[in-house]
Amino acid sequence: MGVEEPEGTGGTDRTGGALPGSCPQCARDLVRETTRAGAYGGTNEWWKCPGCGFLGRPDLGGRPILHPFRYPEGEEADCVFCGWEDCNRASEAFAWDGWLCEWIVCTTCGRENVRRIRRIAE
Repeated sequence: MGVEEPEGTGGTDRTGGALPGSCPQCARDLVRETTRAGAYGGTNEWWKCPGCGFLGRPDLGGRPILHPFRYPEGEEADCVFCGWEDCNRASEAFAWDGWLCEWIVCTTCGRENVRRIRRIAE
C-alpha cells in the first residue's frame, strides 16, 4: 500500500470524531496506510496492526469506528477489474437481500464490489 504513518492517537473521520488509535485485538498502536483510488482519484485510508495483522477501514458513514477487513487468498485476492494480484481486501460477512455477502475493495484501482458468498437458508 502507499504512505505509512505511525500514529498512536488514531486519525480523524469525516465528521471529526477520533478513530481508535490502538488495535482492538492486541492493543498495539495502529499504522495508517493510504492507497490511491486509481482512475477515480482520491485516496482510501486503512489502519493495520504491525503485531497481530488486524486491518480496518474507517466507517464511510462518519462513525468513529474501524470495520475489520481481511486479506483474501487465491483468486479472491486478485482484482477482477484491473487484474492486479493480491490487492483485494474483504470485509466481514454480512446478510443482504437473502445472501451472505462480503465487501471487496481493490487497493490498486479503488473499485469496490459486493461479493455474494452463498444464499442464506430461509
